[in-house]
Amino acid sequence: MKIEKRSRLIYGLFWIAFFNGIVATLISFHALKSTALPESTLALAYLVLQQVGHFQFFAWLLTLPLLIVAILWPARDLIRWLAFGVFSAFLLAVYADYVIYQLYRFHFNSMIWNLLVGGAVDEILVYDWQNLVALGGAFLAALIVQWVIFKVVNTYQNLRFRRLGKWVFMGVFLVQFSGQALHAWADAWQYREIISQVRYVPFAQPVKMKRFLRKRGWLPDVPREPVLTKQSEGDFRYPSKPMQCDGSKNQMNLMIVISDGLRADMLNPTVMPVWSNFSKQSQVFRRHYSSGNATRFGVFGLLSGLHGQYWFDAVSNSTTSVLMSELKRLQYRFGFFANARLTSPEFDRAVFHDLRELIPEKTPGDSVIERELFITAKAREFVEEKSQTPFFALVFFDAPHAYVYPAQDAKFNPALEALNYLELDNDSDPTRFKNRYKNSIAFNDRLTAEILESLKNSGQLDNTIVVMTGDHGQEMNETRSNSWGHNSNFSPYQLRVPMLIHWPGKKPAEFNHLSSHVDLVPTLMQEMLRCQNTVEDYSNGRSLFDNSERSFVLSKNWNNSAIIGNDLTRVFTPYGTEVYDSKTYQKRDTAPGLDSAQQLKVLESVSRFYQK
Repeated sequence: MKIEKRSRLIYGLFWIAFFNGIVATLISFHALKSTALPESTLALAYLVLQQVGHFQFFAWLLTLPLLIVAILWPARDLIRWLAFGVFSAFLLAVYADYVIYQLYRFHFNSMIWNLLVGGAVDEILVYDWQNLVALGGAFLAALIVQWVIFKVVNTYQNLRFRRLGKWVFMGVFLVQFSGQALHAWADAWQYREIISQVRYVPFAQPVKMKRFLRKRGWLPDVPREPVLTKQSEGDFRYPSKPMQCDGSKNQMNLMIVISDGLRADMLNPTVMPVWSNFSKQSQVFRRHYSSGNATRFGVFGLLSGLHGQYWFDAVSNSTTSVLMSELKRLQYRFGFFANARLTSPEFDRAVFHDLRELIPEKTPGDSVIERELFITAKAREFVEEKSQTPFFALVFFDAPHAYVYPAQDAKFNPALEALNYLELDNDSDPTRFKNRYKNSIAFNDRLTAEILESLKNSGQLDNTIVVMTGDHGQEMNETRSNSWGHNSNFSPYQLRVPMLIHWPGKKPAEFNHLSSHVDLVPTLMQEMLRCQNTVEDYSNGRSLFDNSERSFVLSKNWNNSAIIGNDLTRVFTPYGTEVYDSKTYQKRDTAPGLDSAQQLKVLESVSRFYQK
């Protein structure tokens, strides 16, 4: 290839990268449509600079391997086809990240990657045909946009076009430099309104200069806020002391029923007549919060008694819950009946490590509904089995998470026939969406009746502690932040769940004190398994039956942590602390900070099981 043709090819690649960076920026800006723009002009300027500069950087980064190929093997048609494929995939990836952010308020991360490669993506994410059509449309749109970019670059690539490229390159460099410099300054001076804009960019790599300034004594004396998003240093040790329990006498069965995405206000006679009627024979906790607004942190807190901050350590250390360890020591029979597999998220490594061989690899069934029916039938067989050995059974329904139900449970109408998340926005009427959600809950309520019937008919109900709850809540945009589902905020709609316990020998009662998922394990360890250890040896919670008022509970998602109090909810992000009203989840511009006693209590609890 002649030098002129090679030069034309290289310049063409740079222009292709530039235009793809612009398109990617526009997609990313669209993701901010439901987000309030910063009031500060400086913060708004940084938001624009970082968006433009970030995607230009990634687009040109993708160009580097293409340039190497162009220099070593300048086959024009091959390189153009490679570039067409690479940048089409780039735009699709940016669009996919945009969809994830719209739904969950975080970007593509290791959790999403784990979901995709963990083998359970078809069980956890259920899409209607409209979603599949939308994905097909996005793929086609990426190809069309790419064709237009290539056509424009090929048509207008003349000498003037190349000279203009130098100025464009300098402008992009200036944008990137200005954005990074502005962030470095804001980070050192703790200008939160600028730092917080980083959340809107996937895989952001902002520049910081605090270490440089600190070494020279130039770092400003700005008060630092407490950070709860990082793990403490030291070895993870859970429990911190050997367990001393004597649950061999008067052994009772234990059944835990979890309905994925079940929020607290659904526990009513209209939507859940079975659960509601059963609650009259149970202990009911009316102000109960999940330990996370996502499944992994909610279930982990429920079954381990630990805050979600310990999830990552529990997985990497292959942990067994103290509750499961003690039940195994007492030779309980174990039955696991979950719609979605318990290996993704890695509950088999974070909670059930010593019981992994008992966990089914996958539940049979081609749909959520088929699997719900299957686990119900298997759970009934399990409890009806004649045995002198006490049992532990975990029933984990998934229908409300997927918003699916059979026709016979379509009690609430009108309901959405197809669920297209991409059509939902702040102006969407939640009625039909919520009716579909209610129908899926009614389906689980009916299945629960079948399990309770088996318990009763087999004579097991009078000797079985039955716990019924949800792993987290589900929002229908009550916060007016375009939040549909869970994992996007720490509002009561996404965190408050039913908690009812049928405990033979205990009188039915209602409790109105603040309680958390991490309280279940210490309740069972103390009152069912007769453990003599102090709760601090093995849990971050306390007995659910301790009705003394507490000042806050903790909750977690992949990136952030929250302290939920009676009046205020404080969300700790990598970019600073945000404060909301605990009931309405409306943001507070001004609010008192945590007092020193509360700070010490929180920090102690999230580092309690690290041994230095």
